[in-house]
Amino acid sequence: MTLHAADAIRSHVPVLVVGAGPSGLMLGAELALHGIQPLVIDALPSPSGQSRALGFTVRTLEIFKQRGILGRFKGLVQVPGVHFAGLSIDGDLLSSTMRPANQYPQSKTEQVLAAWAEELGAPVRRPWRLESMAPTGTGYRCVLSGPTGQRVVEADYVVGCDGAASGVREAIGMPVHRTPASVQMLLGDLRGCGLPNEPFGVKHEKGMVMSAPLGDGTERVIVCDFSQPIRPQGTPVTHAEIKAAYENVVGRPLADGECLWASSFSDASSIVESYRAGRALLVGDSAHTHLPAGGQGMNVSIQDAVNLGWKLALVGRGRAPESLLDSYHTERYPVGQELLLNTAAQGQMFLRGPEVDPLREIVRRLLDIREVSTRLADGVSGLDIRYDMGTPEASPPTGGRLAPDVFSVVETGDDVVEELRHGSALLVLLTADSAASSLAAPWRHQVRVVRARPKEPHWNAGPATPSNLFVRPDGHIAWAGAQCDGLIPSLSRWLGEPAA
Repeated sequence: MTLHAADAIRSHVPVLVVGAGPSGLMLGAELALHGIQPLVIDALPSPSGQSRALGFTVRTLEIFKQRGILGRFKGLVQVPGVHFAGLSIDGDLLSSTMRPANQYPQSKTEQVLAAWAEELGAPVRRPWRLESMAPTGTGYRCVLSGPTGQRVVEADYVVGCDGAASGVREAIGMPVHRTPASVQMLLGDLRGCGLPNEPFGVKHEKGMVMSAPLGDGTERVIVCDFSQPIRPQGTPVTHAEIKAAYENVVGRPLADGECLWASSFSDASSIVESYRAGRALLVGDSAHTHLPAGGQGMNVSIQDAVNLGWKLALVGRGRAPESLLDSYHTERYPVGQELLLNTAAQGQMFLRGPEVDPLREIVRRLLDIREVSTRLADGVSGLDIRYDMGTPEASPPTGGRLAPDVFSVVETGDDVVEELRHGSALLVLLTADSAASSLAAPWRHQVRVVRARPKEPHWNAGPATPSNLFVRPDGHIAWAGAQCDGLIPSLSRWLGEPAA
């Protein structure tokens, strides 16, 4: 349910989330899950219904599983592998047992996340627009306009989830580093065209074409015609233009069919100087834009929100110092930089003429090396991320990485990672030793102690296999060890000092 009434807009809120796309909805839900009721607004009177993103990377699916909502995404179509610049990589080479999924329009993703956020107490208020925001020393004085006029809201924190043309980013004057467009693609959602299922795309001498079913009789086609000049962003795209580009690249006509929606995008990219400016923060496309190679954009944006949500909730509730928010930038900014590098490399290999074919062939051969394939596959899947936890105890091979889905709860047999659905951090005990549990007792309202065992009898992460793990609310291992040295500093670093 979307609330319109003026009395739904409180005069003071701990967090104002601007934008109700996937990242804004995920952030609103994460904040509510961790004890903060945000105000989530969107300028549109209703969701756009457009679906640029069509699926999920493995890491995003793991997040949904950790939060207990994976089952809400009905009709996911599993994909057997991933691709890098159109070069296929088998899913068995991923460092996860999960596989990516597609044929799930972004509009449906927003419906699921909006329903979850509302259940947790973070419904979307629309149509409300952020007109201005001015710092007050303890937050921002925000002027909103909506169906009942203007309202002034005092917000302790403001988070921009409002896309590439972010008003929050402009209001705080955050510098942006931009790379101009060098190539453009036309996108169309069609019916009755009989397009082949080529979701990884096919490169031709005159361009590239990608096409795939969307699961409801609709087919998506993306055409990059090397011969066409770059049009200004936002220029309307017609069905006739898509047909002409397709025929020029493929060499055969595209059946007439019906065009339901058409748009264009380019390989222009951008990244802000910082994801945080005091009490204002940027998430998703408001912080970074790029060529949508491999469908990474929405997924990385959702992962931004998950990284920020629990930290902002702890700080907003006074449980952790504001310096904890600095780790949002230090952890996610390198991910954004890698995303721009990754997608730019794919663009150079896939959206250029025959001059890059020798490079493409060399990379194809390198993919015969398992380690190379896994590295690239994990990179486009969000599985290669490792954060610096700042302590020797969070050292290789475990610390800073995602908690592997290889443990089950002793008492119930459930997957340990699903215990993260409560929003708490986890202390995973793989031995009967209770010393770690006793040390974590002062944080008992923030840490769930779980006794676990490996799902596979012979599981072993290597010679330094730990017996206990401290897992942050976002699923990353902050501490690991057989002894308890460093556990208390790690708990304090990530969860603040224990409550009295």
